[in-house]
Amino acid sequence: MNKCKNNESCRRLDGASGRLRLQGIYRVRLGERQGQRIWLVDGARVARYIYPAFIMGGNDQRYRFNPDDEVWIDNRIGIDELEYTIAHELIERKLMRERGYSYGRAHEAGLALEQRMRKRDEMRVLRREKTSALPVGGVYRSFLRTRKGVKIWIVDGPKVRRHLDGDFCFAGHGYKYDFIPRDEIWLDSAMSVEQAHFALVHEYAERLMSEKGLGYDVAYPQSLALEMEERERQELLSLRHELKLDPVRYGVRERGVRR
Repeated sequence: MNKCKNNESCRRLDGASGRLRLQGIYRVRLGERQGQRIWLVDGARVARYIYPAFIMGGNDQRYRFNPDDEVWIDNRIGIDELEYTIAHELIERKLMRERGYSYGRAHEAGLALEQRMRKRDEMRVLRREKTSALPVGGVYRSFLRTRKGVKIWIVDGPKVRRHLDGDFCFAGHGYKYDFIPRDEIWLDSAMSVEQAHFALVHEYAERLMSEKGLGYDVAYPQSLALEMEERERQELLSLRHELKLDPVRYGVRERGVRR
């Protein structure tokens, strides 16, 4: 029995060309970096139906099935790996395409860049910990970004639950938890990168409403509604994107190609 006939998440093969159509792969569009569209993709489906060794991320120079000018990020990874993985894929793609590096050489360069970024973040965390009034150290993991004056930090969720609040569930802000500074939002390092996207939409909106004086009983349901709207928006965006894509080829490249 051909399960793909009854399963929309399966790959759809074009018998004449030997190519496949991407369906049920895209999850969340994160924006654009260096001319590349950054997408969270369903890593489990990619590995199941397209390329079993797919993990962490990919780009159009390494993977033949990765559409042009897109960087794929595996939605199974934790939020604390997001920035390192994006940077890795961008430099790997650039070196393969513009300098003719082999995949192996470009991949090693990507890993080296990750290590520099991790050391930079480690130093930033140490500086933040020195000014923290928390009763326990080692809570901060890495800095994500600042959004309109609000600092977004990735924190050690299990440590927060163990030492500060057992009810800390994936994310929070300073108007919800008294141990979080008012100008910070915390994201749990144990959270998947996909869930973190929606959690941040929720927490930022809830924090803004709380700052304006709205009670939690009002801010929470309104923020939850905004989170659900974002989930629906991303779902439609992904579906529309897949409908526009041409069939793609299987396989990988050992060296990049100029287009």
